[in-house]
Amino acid sequence: MKILIDASICSKGGGVQVALSLINNIIVDPEFDVIFVSSPQIDNQLSDEIKSKIKYYYAEKNESILGKWAQGKRLAEIEKKHEPDLVFVVFGPSYWRPKAKTLQGFALPLMVYPETRDRIYKKQKITYFYQKILNTYKAQLMKKNADYVVVETLAFKERVHEFLNIDKNNIFVIENSFNANFLEIKGDKKKNDILNIFIPTAYYPHKNLEILVDVACELVSMQKLNIKFNFLLPENSEPWINIVTNAKQKGVESLFNTYGPVKNIQMAELYHQTDFVLLPTVAEASTAVYPESFISKKVLLTSNIDFAVELCGDAAIYFNPYDAKDIAEKIILITTNAILQQELIEHGLKQVKSSYLTPESKWLKQKDLIKKLINESL
Repeated sequence: MKILIDASICSKGGGVQVALSLINNIIVDPEFDVIFVSSPQIDNQLSDEIKSKIKYYYAEKNESILGKWAQGKRLAEIEKKHEPDLVFVVFGPSYWRPKAKTLQGFALPLMVYPETRDRIYKKQKITYFYQKILNTYKAQLMKKNADYVVVETLAFKERVHEFLNIDKNNIFVIENSFNANFLEIKGDKKKNDILNIFIPTAYYPHKNLEILVDVACELVSMQKLNIKFNFLLPENSEPWINIVTNAKQKGVESLFNTYGPVKNIQMAELYHQTDFVLLPTVAEASTAVYPESFISKKVLLTSNIDFAVELCGDAAIYFNPYDAKDIAEKIILITTNAILQQELIEHGLKQVKSSYLTPESKWLKQKDLIKKLINESL
C-alpha cells in the first residue's frame, strides 16, 4: 500500500507532535510504502536515521497563504510522480486537491466555535472580519479538498458535522495520546523553592495566554511571589514580547519565563520537572496537554468548558478562563492542599487509561483507518 503523508503545514504545537508520532510508526511497518512531505519544523526534529528509512522524503518550506498555492502545485507533482493509493494530510485544510482519495486531520476550534472566536476578536474590528472571512474560506477548502476527516473527540466530530456539513460517516474519531517517551522518565524531581507552573502550548489566540499576566497580578496581591509561569514561546516572537511587556508594565515580569520552542523529545522531562500544569484555553479540538499531565503525575488546572470536562473528568481543577482572580484562587487552593493534589494525580492516572489511547493503540487505530480507506478506494 502506497501512502503520501502531507505534513507540510504542520509548523507548531500538536500538529508537529502528531506528525512525528505517525511517521515514526509507519516507516517501520512493512505494509506501507511512504512518501512523506515535511515542514521545516518537523524536518528539524527528524534524525538522519529516521529520514533514511523513509522511502521518498521531501522537505518543504513554510509558506504564506498566497505561497501555499504554489506549494500545492509542488505537492500535486509529487503525487503525480508516485501515484499513492491514499493521501493523508496530517492536519488540514490543505491548499491542494489530490487526485487520490484524501484523509485530512482537522483541529481548528475557532472555525467550529464561532461564539468563542467572536469573543476573542470583538474589540479588533478589522481582525474580527478578517478571521471570519478566513475561517469561511478554510471551511470551503476543507470540504473541497478532503474526502474523509479525522478528529480527536466525539464532541468535535459533532461540531465539524454541524458547521462544515460533512457526512458523519466520513468523519472518524481517533482519540489523543501522549508520546511514548513519557513512559521512560524516571528519577526524582529537582527540589526548588519556586512553584513552577508549566504552560505547555504553542501560541494561538484561543489558548488565552494573555490572561496569565492578570493572574500574576492577583497572586502578587495575595503575597504569593514564589511562583513562575513557564512557557514554550520563542523569546523573539510577538506573543511573548507582548506578554512580557504587559507583565513589566504591571510589575510582575519576575513571574514569567519561557523555555522557547523545544523538541518533542524534550517535553517529558519538562513535565517531570514542573509542579503544576495550567492551560487557560477557551476552545479546543483536543490537546495532548491533558493526557501528558496525567501520565506525568502532575496536577492539572484548566478551563471549566465542555470539552475540558469531557476530556478530564474529575482529574483537574477547573476555573473560569476569563476570570484572573478565579484562576489565581484555584492555584492557591491546590498549593495548600496536599491531599487534594494526590487525589487529582490518582484520578488523572485513571482518566488516561479510560479516556485516552496508548501510543501503540493510537497507531494501530490510525493504521486500521488508513488500510480501510485504501482498500475501499482500490
